[in-house]
Amino acid sequence: MLAVTFLGHAISGRLLLIIGAVGVGIVLIGILLWQRRTHVVRAIGAGIVWLVAVRGQVGEERLRLLGQIALAAWFILQSYQRIARLLKDEVPLGQDIQIYYRAVQEWLAGGDPWSASVAVNPHAIFHYAGSPATTVLLAPSALFSEGQFTALWLVLSALSAVAIVRWLKLPIWWLLFPPTVEALYSGNPQLVVLMLLLAGAGRSGVAADTIAVTLKVYAIVPLLAERRPRRIVYALGLTLATVVVAPWLWTEYLTQFGAISARLERESAGGFSAFYHPVLLVPTAIAIILLWRRDRKAAGWLAVPALWPSSEFHYSTFAQPVMTPILAVLLSVYAQQGLVPVAIMLDVFWRFAAEPVRTRLAAWAAAASPETSGS
Repeated sequence: MLAVTFLGHAISGRLLLIIGAVGVGIVLIGILLWQRRTHVVRAIGAGIVWLVAVRGQVGEERLRLLGQIALAAWFILQSYQRIARLLKDEVPLGQDIQIYYRAVQEWLAGGDPWSASVAVNPHAIFHYAGSPATTVLLAPSALFSEGQFTALWLVLSALSAVAIVRWLKLPIWWLLFPPTVEALYSGNPQLVVLMLLLAGAGRSGVAADTIAVTLKVYAIVPLLAERRPRRIVYALGLTLATVVVAPWLWTEYLTQFGAISARLERESAGGFSAFYHPVLLVPTAIAIILLWRRDRKAAGWLAVPALWPSSEFHYSTFAQPVMTPILAVLLSVYAQQGLVPVAIMLDVFWRFAAEPVRTRLAAWAAAASPETSGS
């Protein structure tokens, strides 16, 4: 079978043909539209005039309410489908935090924490892949039984989700955002990490950021974007302290890092980001770099779900501080075939294109309006 290699990954001939066909189709459509551009401009302008008239009749507030109802219904549908699949696959409630708990137990017993796992079925076994800093930080979990700690963590995750929605001033139904729902079900530290990053300024905020980075190392990306050097130093300081506390744990982790990463890639099926999708990796990285130059905060929050290797569905909760309608709709869909980076690229494109597009559409609408046509 025809195949080429791009960034170390094989791309099948079928995929190349599809990409080529799409490209040719876009070019042909562009040529056709250019040849009939006058008629197209008039049609678009007339459509905009009609939409503006409808908006005036319905009212801004009513349209906003209808939009919120539609988005909430979309969240409910997608969350229902995701939870139904988890239940069908017999994924245990609190699966992720159970893995973290078992890793700590394994370490304290003198074993290998990265051998800790939860078996959903004989064909689906998920292992611990957290850093030694995370392992040391969660050591107090050993004071509880697995059931007790899982229950406590699920409650903490729920409280974190409520705090996130409140601090971001989102409607309460944003608790139904599907990546949030999955994180609540699995008990993954993601929601706690996001809550800590949003905890605010002052000493408590510094401590919260430090714990967040220790729990999930990728939490440092938003801190870099928001230029918080002191918080980064403290966070890295706590991580370095764990080297002193458990040096052999770090040695073991570094020795196994390649194997741990490869296993995580396999168990996450490549994840949701562009990292293991060579066709998407370069354009997604370029989009994030361009956004970084324009809006560092947005780039920092979106970089993790867009590019972090072996990312999971709930990583998209990091988009909530910079959420847009495009992201809200597309990031709600559970799809591992590159939808997350595509959604983020579309969002970045619209952030750059929105103003000139609106200006051009307004000009077309003015040209197609009855007052202008009759003059």
